[in-house]
Amino acid sequence: MKDKARPMVLGLGAAAVDVVLECDDLPREDGFSRVRRERVVPGGSCANMLAGLARLGTPSALVAQMGDDDYGRVFLKDLEASGVSAAHVLLKPEGTSLHTFIAVAQNGARSILAHMGDSLLALSEDQVAESLLDGICVFYTDMLPSRPALKLARACALREVPVVFNLQVGPGFMALCGTLRKDIEEMISLSRVFVTFRGALEELAGTADPDEALDRLVSKHPLPDGALVTLGQDGARWIHAGGRLEQPTFSVEARDTTGAGDAFSAGLIQSFLVERTDRPEALAFASACAALKCTMPGPRFTGDRRQVAALLPPQNAYT
Repeated sequence: MKDKARPMVLGLGAAAVDVVLECDDLPREDGFSRVRRERVVPGGSCANMLAGLARLGTPSALVAQMGDDDYGRVFLKDLEASGVSAAHVLLKPEGTSLHTFIAVAQNGARSILAHMGDSLLALSEDQVAESLLDGICVFYTDMLPSRPALKLARACALREVPVVFNLQVGPGFMALCGTLRKDIEEMISLSRVFVTFRGALEELAGTADPDEALDRLVSKHPLPDGALVTLGQDGARWIHAGGRLEQPTFSVEARDTTGAGDAFSAGLIQSFLVERTDRPEALAFASACAALKCTMPGPRFTGDRRQVAALLPPQNAYT
């Protein structure tokens, strides 16, 4: 019997502090835009996803390395306040934490500049023990950094722990972070579910057609539960060996799209892997989580099950 005090979902990946600039609109090249409000908020894709899971009722823990700077200390304090265990978050002495500058227009559109720092990607395999997987039911990663992520994913294969890999940026940017295409391919092959967004999928598969791109991935890699892509206003697709699903977007008034993909992943893991609902219900739930996040400022999902259920049609709504 699992110890209920231990986290159920373990995530290894991006942990950052976001400097959010709320603008009239996104500036063009050599252009200007007025900043109406500036906020410093903890974020990072993996941390956002885990915080979303906590809001949905699933305990989780983050594996990452931050710098021992103001950003890192703010991040740790907020992470634990969000219900995510920070027991496996290391602080690099005199290190610089990953932080981003996110310009958000009034219509929810955004642009992101990332300062990678010297801490997150410096997390090594030796600093990550396979025992971190004890009692874990899902391992989630965005491969930032790749070596320790692959170490734990390989161990998951032996332990029969499902791996969810979310490719949050394209292979070109991943290469700048020290993650080669062969590393990405190996992680996909170790995963039960692969999730990404339109731009990264196109770069990875070499085609702008999302269905064709997903087909290529599913035919090339085992992926027992297939591959998903989020397509912004065009909804989401899920292709697996048994078929394909499409999910349209939910109509909401977008305030900030930052972190919508992370909320989608949280909803998917919560519904499909933790609660074990069927694919159509899980896809609808994940999409509703993403839509609800777009109505909220900042990079993290701060809603609850009742609010998600309110977006779903009666046959899909559940609490």
